[in-house]
Amino acid sequence: MKVLCVTFRYGQDVYGGAESYFRELAEEMRRFGAEVDVCTTKTHNLRPLIKSGEIWDNNLRDEKINDIDVHRFPVKNPNKYIALIFEKIIQFELEKEEKLATNRLLDIGEKYLEDKNGVLLTGWNQLERYDNFSMRWTRKNPILLIKDEDIEEVAITFQNKKRINGEIVFSSSTYEKRFPLPKDTNWKLFRFDVPNISGELYVSINLSRCWRPLKDFRSLGIGVSEITYKTKKYEKLIDLEIDYKKLLIKNGLFIEHFEASANKRSKIYGVLFDYLRGPKSPKMLRWLESNVSNYDMIIAQMLPFNTLKYSLVAKKHNIPLILLPLMHIDDEFYHWKHYYEILKKADMVLAISNYSKKEFFDRIGVKSKFVGSGINKDYFFTENVDGIAFKTKYNLEGKDIILTVSRKNQSKRYDLLIDAIKEINRDFKNAHLVMIGPDDDKVPINSENVSYLGKVSQEDLLNAYDACTVFAMMSESESFGMVFCEAWARKKPVIGNIYCGAVSNLIDNGIDGFLCSNVEEIIKNVEIILKDEKLALKFGERGLKKVIENYTWDIVTKKVVNVYSEILSKNNVTIQLPTNQHQEP
Repeated sequence: MKVLCVTFRYGQDVYGGAESYFRELAEEMRRFGAEVDVCTTKTHNLRPLIKSGEIWDNNLRDEKINDIDVHRFPVKNPNKYIALIFEKIIQFELEKEEKLATNRLLDIGEKYLEDKNGVLLTGWNQLERYDNFSMRWTRKNPILLIKDEDIEEVAITFQNKKRINGEIVFSSSTYEKRFPLPKDTNWKLFRFDVPNISGELYVSINLSRCWRPLKDFRSLGIGVSEITYKTKKYEKLIDLEIDYKKLLIKNGLFIEHFEASANKRSKIYGVLFDYLRGPKSPKMLRWLESNVSNYDMIIAQMLPFNTLKYSLVAKKHNIPLILLPLMHIDDEFYHWKHYYEILKKADMVLAISNYSKKEFFDRIGVKSKFVGSGINKDYFFTENVDGIAFKTKYNLEGKDIILTVSRKNQSKRYDLLIDAIKEINRDFKNAHLVMIGPDDDKVPINSENVSYLGKVSQEDLLNAYDACTVFAMMSESESFGMVFCEAWARKKPVIGNIYCGAVSNLIDNGIDGFLCSNVEEIIKNVEIILKDEKLALKFGERGLKKVIENYTWDIVTKKVVNVYSEILSKNNVTIQLPTNQHQEP
């Protein structure tokens, strides 16, 4: 059987979870007896251009990797000025969609927000973090909902940088009061009295206008760094992390919301988004047109890149097409109507989590099979893995290592771990955070309790897993969470983000790890593990059992091969499975 793998980038030293997954899958297919070629770009590194756009470096050439021919094609990068215009147009549309959904989101807030809490509803830009300071820019009409008893004061720290006219409105079912918006350009705390409100209290900021910086794509109003409210019994800080999207994810309502928005959105916005995402490679498309009929099967990766769209060439030539989208289904960035249409045209879509299959692919009517993700037994289950050697090499002898492995990017929320280690280190002097992964955001790490190692060798990575006491990764959005399986393969307890759907469905909370939502919960659960070696070992052993039974590459590949066989059986093509030669732990 001859298989063509189509992907956005590919190589032995190309770093990234999706890239590693696809490379492992291609090489496992080769070991299973298939003839495998790869069609990809010449890109080694992707450099951020703008929120939705990348710069492709075009540095690689055709080569053979582990008996797989890799065909590479150049990418035409987006024009930075056109990209900024397109990004602004898309952002304006997304803001309009959110505003149109305001009434529905208010109802969801009232129904699902837990008592003694607050949540940011519509009209807020993403949280920005600067060392020990974080803030959000509002848009023109931000709304906050507080649900509690006997609320008597709300305090807001903000700056009105552009001295915008406006008002702050406090309202409930029985009360409404308006305050003129202060025009202080420096950060300042403002307190507003309310008459013992019980139930839902809405805080709305109505601005006369927004401003749009030349090199920014967002609508900006005022900056808000802190919101607290006071009842007769206590004062509470509202977590600026928690917005309506977190509420949707926590209550399983996000797919309905994202899907409704995507299906109503004009197709022109999808065209603009594809221009920003890339890769735009006419030579790749022409090569596919000329060569796709030479293969028995096409498997293509991933969203949000154009390689899935390019792979639809297979359908013109009646070649079976399998798609591996690796979507972060709880991130609106991945939800576009034309993406749904591409997925529906495939002969089969591979879901790497039951969560994505049940919550998304089944919902939108896509033919999908759960195949999972896997660790490489030849790497993880050998006697050569040496945690002591890792500690010696990096001067970490005597340390209780909290390890995190990911791209150093704000979406991975490594800041939560840095904040947590400060407190953990007060009682556990040997606790130390080790961060491994490429430096996407270039933000310096200035903490004596943290070692940022950047990219490391495969040997050092395996040894790091073996050396750590606990593994933690607090990313808000993942397609699966392979790093947790890698940590379990070395019998380590793990900590993940409860708001990340894929991760919260992978980790069994309190069984093989902990799920946390904030810094305080991370501190509490890391300290539980540091105090209780028996519990840590129990978590690690349960995690290892889960990996052996579900998440190794031979298991994953057999599932994929069965999908191939099922599709190819119509053409009387069969696949001979080889004897499994991987080591057991």
